[in-house]
Amino acid sequence: MNFLNLRHNRIVLLSNGSFKNLKHLLELDLSWNKLKRLELGSFTGLSNLQKLKLDHNNLSLKWKSFPSGVFAPLTSLKHLNAKYNDRDGFLACKNVITNLKHLEMLELDIDESPDCTNINYGFSKLTNLKSLRTGYCDLTFLSSYTFENMKYLQFIDISRCSISEVHDGSFENQKQLKVLNISQINFDIYDIFNIVENFRSTPIQKLVMTHTLRDAVSLEWDDFFNCLKKSGIKELQMGGNSFVHVLGKYPLPPTLEIFDLSYNNLNKFQFEMPNLMQLKLQNNGLGKFLASNRYSKQSAKQLEYVDLSFNQIQSLSFSIFHNHSKLKTIILSHNILSDISFDMSTLPTLEMLNLSHNKIQAFSEESMNDISNIARSSGLKIDLSKNNLQCGCNTLPFIQWMHEHHRIFFGINTYRCNWINNSVITIFPLRPIVLQLEKECASYTVLIACITSGIALACVVLVGGLVYRYRWRLRYVYHMTRSKYKRYRPILDDGHYTFEAFISYSDEEQDFLFKDVIPNLEQKESLKICVHQRDFLPGEDITQNITNAIHESKKTVCIITRSFLDSYYCMFEFNMARMESIYSRGGQNILFLVFLEQIRPSELPLVMLELVQKQSYIEYPNDEQGNVVFWDKIKETLIT
Repeated sequence: MNFLNLRHNRIVLLSNGSFKNLKHLLELDLSWNKLKRLELGSFTGLSNLQKLKLDHNNLSLKWKSFPSGVFAPLTSLKHLNAKYNDRDGFLACKNVITNLKHLEMLELDIDESPDCTNINYGFSKLTNLKSLRTGYCDLTFLSSYTFENMKYLQFIDISRCSISEVHDGSFENQKQLKVLNISQINFDIYDIFNIVENFRSTPIQKLVMTHTLRDAVSLEWDDFFNCLKKSGIKELQMGGNSFVHVLGKYPLPPTLEIFDLSYNNLNKFQFEMPNLMQLKLQNNGLGKFLASNRYSKQSAKQLEYVDLSFNQIQSLSFSIFHNHSKLKTIILSHNILSDISFDMSTLPTLEMLNLSHNKIQAFSEESMNDISNIARSSGLKIDLSKNNLQCGCNTLPFIQWMHEHHRIFFGINTYRCNWINNSVITIFPLRPIVLQLEKECASYTVLIACITSGIALACVVLVGGLVYRYRWRLRYVYHMTRSKYKRYRPILDDGHYTFEAFISYSDEEQDFLFKDVIPNLEQKESLKICVHQRDFLPGEDITQNITNAIHESKKTVCIITRSFLDSYYCMFEFNMARMESIYSRGGQNILFLVFLEQIRPSELPLVMLELVQKQSYIEYPNDEQGNVVFWDKIKETLIT
């Protein structure tokens, strides 16, 4: 028999020779009994016993529970657990444990009684002791004498002690100390710095100080890490404190591999972390900060694990995980994410992405492509349980993608999604859901396409009709606006114009213009007229010249011939003059038609026929007497 389990019984007394025939026993568990007293020969015969558990009993020095030399037969004992007995049962006093020379691990209660004022009493001969863990602990202060006789300790756990004062040099003699647990002690900043100051010369590897700084504090982080820089610190557990801002100008210690700041009040965190492997920031309030900032100042090339769960994260900075070439696990559960907003294309080694308990409805196409690429190389697993997944036409590509890559989803048989009719269904197996969605959404797609096409066609027809109907008005407004902003034009609202008339004619009527119009109106009657061959500005766009000429002329006279009706620019001049009369002259007719040829009404455009019907025209006669009346009529029209 190597192991004897007697825990959770009602043993009150261990009599002499109780185990004398169990010389091969290696481990004895007497925890959770009613033990109140041990007799001197209680452990006789247990020369090979290596582990003894006496915790959670009623043993006490004041009840003389431990006769001097009671542990003497335990010559091979390496691990003694006697914690959580009576608070007055400090075994280090009265030389109870001094003969356990092979003891490596000791768990006991500590009481600063008048008979035992210093806990190092009784440890001087325990040269193999490497681990000390306290149960009940009434230790009130730490000094350079506290662990004076325990120079070989590698592990010290004094959590839950009642320490209220820390002196300088409390751990300066612990040259082999690797792990220190001071959690559950209500320290202040000065106590913490008095402790870590010792680590400039102590090879500490793990410091546990959870629930230690319970009041809101502002720690000088650069100074704090400067004390640890030469210690070789590998793990730092500082969860359950009251830190708000954790920002550093300088990098974390190069040896630090695990940094735990969970369960704080963080709303800002940023460090350069050259060799950090695990970062635990769960249960904080970093959501707003991480939406536009990174937690690592530069690269985090050694980081393999990061926990950002319970941080009220709605979105993450796109580059938050850039230069994380070894990252394997990202935990973002219990946040309010609606999609993957960060860049995943730079995470080739990612093996686990926990997005459970968020508000994700579907992934974007870019995210799906990135995940597919990573999964092919690293065997990526994703947890999407407890999200607001949608099974609808808008998310059909996502559901199809999930069906194709269902093996990457952790616990997919528990996933649920909101169906088209707002019911909630189990998403697995995916194939029937994909087929049903494709059927449902196909009819919707045809209907939506038809309705969309119909609406688009109606809009095109409507817009085209309006543009065609008001084409001349639109062109007029365009050219007038262009004229206004392109160069300076005088404002003619006072009724004064540069020209009495703008003459619109086709090039075939040039002889009539220069032999009849100009001599009779300009030379004889001194009327200033505008003709395009003479008065248009060189280098100006022709349509702009036409618009300006009409706008700066009191009247527009159109020489109507069949050539005029066939000319694009002649009809342009006619319509611009018509728009001018409607929109700039308050409805006053400024158009006057001169028919140089006999043209049937059926050959005229409707808008021109309206002017003919209003008698706003004159026919050119072919006799001298008629010519006199003709030019008098023209003159009368231009000056009125």
